[in-house]
Amino acid sequence: MRRPSTIAVLLLAWAWVTAATEFTGVDQQRLGPELLITPQFDIQLSDKVTQAIQSGIVITFVMQVQLKQSVDWWLDRQIDHKIQTMQVRYFSLSSQYQLHNRNTNTKQSFANLNGLLAHMGGATTFSFQAEPAADYLQTRLFLDKQALPSIMQLPNVFDPDWNLNTDWQVHPLNLTTDPETSP
Repeated sequence: MRRPSTIAVLLLAWAWVTAATEFTGVDQQRLGPELLITPQFDIQLSDKVTQAIQSGIVITFVMQVQLKQSVDWWLDRQIDHKIQTMQVRYFSLSSQYQLHNRNTNTKQSFANLNGLLAHMGGATTFSFQAEPAADYLQTRLFLDKQALPSIMQLPNVFDPDWNLNTDWQVHPLNLTTDPETSP
């Protein structure tokens, strides 16, 4: 009799921990034939992940956006897909946190970790060609455990403190033209 209640408690605890990184919305902007998508995430790290960063371990986050078209009676069609990979590291000599966007090879320094997380969660923009068939988008953010040093990968697979994952979040697509670029 105790086993089902134990499993329910574990599932609730797991769901609570995975909610540490939360999807808060999407900014959409259309500039001519280009569609700019900026997902918004509230990123809260566990103490273990924060300690790992402050110990000099590089933590990799992956943000994805997919443009989708709804299809009746079948799987929806993926029109386009973009990925941004970002690494967070700490330099103890300068007491600076660095955000490295591996796709654009840009590096930004921050005085504190909260400032870096706020920037990463709200300033990553994806550029797509505006596609009239697309009617919604999906986005997600997750900590890439496979990018951890190999000695840390196996112990952290099932550790809920390392489950920073929003799962896929669906948001309707607004393809209205930007008033500043309209003729």
